[in-house]
Amino acid sequence: MHCFQVRHLLQLYIDGRLSLGRLHALEQHVATCPSCRSDLYFLESLDRSFHDVQAVPEPADLTMNIMHRVALAPRYQHDAAFSPLRPSLTELAIAAVLATITMLGIFWSQPSLHAVLPFTNGHSILSLFVLDIAHAVVTMNTNTLMLGFWVVGTILGVWITLALAGSEMQRMEWFKSVKDRLPVW
Repeated sequence: MHCFQVRHLLQLYIDGRLSLGRLHALEQHVATCPSCRSDLYFLESLDRSFHDVQAVPEPADLTMNIMHRVALAPRYQHDAAFSPLRPSLTELAIAAVLATITMLGIFWSQPSLHAVLPFTNGHSILSLFVLDIAHAVVTMNTNTLMLGFWVVGTILGVWITLALAGSEMQRMEWFKSVKDRLPVW
């Protein structure tokens, strides 16, 4: 048996949980290895010192004291500002805008619906504005486009994190820790 194997078995030896074969191999190794023998003596002295410790009796009214302190402790107030089931007016407006943009994209991609809508015929101001934006995005440099997506994604990520961070104190702690990690210019 090797020292690294013995060190893993010493606690089992002290607890009396080794098989007879392992017990015999461990005792032979400890008899010839001074390092493992000193580890065994140390663990045995620790075990004896734990057995000498007197248990402290708990007070008779411990449960009543704990329950009394729990009753007097301030209750956790749920942050009513954020609830996934009750969206705020801002969240509803964002959802409506995104749904409108999605529906316009679907209408624009369908030729039969495209011809019916008055603002998608290419002659209205809104249609020309949307066509100009689509043309600018398609002809834009990819690096500039990626930078724009990165900036928008970062701003959205920070906004979502702050919205979900909880109370005002938690948001301020998060903002302070982010600010502390930013490089100084």
